Amino acid sequence: MFPTNLISISLLAQIASGHEKVLAYLDPGSGSFLIQLLIGVGVGSLFLIKGYWSKIRKLLFKSPTPPAEVEESTTEEDEE
Repeated sequence: MFPTNLISISLLAQIASGHEKVLAYLDPGSGSFLIQLLIGVGVGSLFLIKGYWSKIRKLLFKSPTPPAEVEESTTEEDEE
């Protein structure tokens, strides 16, 4: 029902803008194609995120690195 409302609103906007003729025709196949396009973009983006998930996770959740001073103090104690 959403594409029908969208088409109605766009046709009313064109009529209100002052044009005498509105040369717009969308058959049911066009609405079906737009829905199919949106579903395809959604599924494709999910696969893209799945492929790069480890890189995205490393970027968002970086583990804190210990300061260099802590590492030096432990190596000096091991040598003694």
